[in-house]
Order: sequence, then structure tokens, then C-alpha cells
Amino acid sequence: MTLREFLNLYGSDMARFAEHIGVPLTFKKRVSLFFMPALQAIFLYRLGRFLYLRGWRVVPRMLFTLNILLWGTDVPPTTRIGRSFYMPHTVGVTIFGVLGDRCTCYAQAAIGGGSGNEQDIGAGPGLPVLGDAVLVGARAMIVGPVRIGSGTLIGANAFVTSDLPESATVIAATAQRL
Repeated sequence: MTLREFLNLYGSDMARFAEHIGVPLTFKKRVSLFFMPALQAIFLYRLGRFLYLRGWRVVPRMLFTLNILLWGTDVPPTTRIGRSFYMPHTVGVTIFGVLGDRCTCYAQAAIGGGSGNEQDIGAGPGLPVLGDAVLVGARAMIVGPVRIGSGTLIGANAFVTSDLPESATVIAATAQRL
């Protein structure tokens, strides 16, 4: 990954954030948005990933730990996240796997399982692989070596342990009064 690619990835994340809150992305607004916790958490992840891919190991681990301490976001540099990632709430978000472009993860979403090695992603005891434009609702969990098709919506509190086709919708069972 080149420095230009790193900056373009982060720029796409910022543009997606601005799109969601409905503001034009001027220079002044870019500076203001950079100080939003969600965008800082994404920046720390992207910077750690950039350094990890360039052969660094200690600094990316430090950035990963800093992200947990500051924003409560658990996304290691081995995780691969595509362009235009949107995460409006940082606390409790855990991502170990592969996410496509324009994915969204809400508060306390958990994506992972397996050993966490980059080599086992999507195979054997591997990690989840999400397609493009997948929405993961608050407190939803995606666990194990599953593949989630593009355009899939995973509702709040859903627990996914098997593959899902494109454009699927998964919801959790509703609570019932006893």
C-alpha cells in the first residue's frame, strides 16, 4: 500500500461519514470531522494497517492498543477493510476479518472468530469475509469462517454463524413477555 492509497482510503471513509450526516465536505469541514471519535478510530486503524503492510510490527500494535484505550475499538492491523467504511459509534466494535467496500458497523458489533492469522482468513478455522455494502447492526455478531454476501443487512442483536447470500436480511428473535 502506498501513502497515496492510504490517504485515498481514509478520504473515502471521511466522505462516507460526511454523506451520512449530510454536510458538504469542504476543507474546513474535513478538519472538523477529523476530530470525531469514529473518524479518529478509523484513522488509527488505517495508519496501523499501512505500517503493517510496509513491514512494521511494533508501531501498528501500539496504534491498535491506543485505539482500544481511546475509543474502545478493537480492529487489529491484520484486518482488511475496504473503501468508504462507516462506523458512527466506536465503543465495543470488534472486527477481525475482511470487509468489502461501503460496509457499516454500528455500536458493539462483533466480527471475528478463528485464530486471527492473516493466512487463515476465510478458510478452515478462519475469519468472516463480508462483501460490499454489508450493514452490521448494533450488538450483532458474525462468528467463524462465514461468507456474507454483498448488500446483506444484519439486524441488531443478530448472531450469524453460517454463510449468507447476497442481499439477505437477518434479524434477531424478538423478545417476548413471559
